[in-house]
Amino acid sequence: MPPDQSMDVGVSSVVFKAISCVDVTTILSCSDESLRPILACLVRMSLIAPLDQSTTCLQGRTSVLQVLSRIELVNSIVALLSIDFHALETDVKKEQQLRQKVGSASTDSVLISNLSSGPSLEFERSDATRKLRLVLSELLALMANPPSSSNTPLTLKSSELFDHRVYLPEVCDVLAIALAELPALLQP
Repeated sequence: MPPDQSMDVGVSSVVFKAISCVDVTTILSCSDESLRPILACLVRMSLIAPLDQSTTCLQGRTSVLQVLSRIELVNSIVALLSIDFHALETDVKKEQQLRQKVGSASTDSVLISNLSSGPSLEFERSDATRKLRLVLSELLALMANPPSSSNTPLTLKSSELFDHRVYLPEVCDVLAIALAELPALLQP
């Protein structure tokens, strides 16, 4: 496999349509590699109690769980769903307030403390809760201080964690769960 293809995180049109329409038959026919970009979404959908309690829905859910059971990465995504999101929500609000304060250092954070190494190495070594906190801290730091007017050109801020392509699939998993669990807090 070419190096660029191994890091491909794009969603194919077939997978996108299948997940958008909850087409279980198509999802079941997709390869594990093509499901990788939507894995966090599939795991969350499969583990949250469905509103539809019909036999067809429950059979489809069971089939998707069988597909997920063969993918090792699912365990790390399940760990992300096991986090205390209520406590995290409180800390995210405090972090947002800290980021809005004039004069607060870019290294100040409520979500993370005592970084023994850079964010990317810390991410690699961390458990699910710490990874989620690292990603949210980086994201909120990037979202802080937007341009003051529409005439001000946007500048890309660098992020040690987000700029490393090797972490991109896992960072995307974390972001997908964070957006699903804390939707109101992550608005620009």
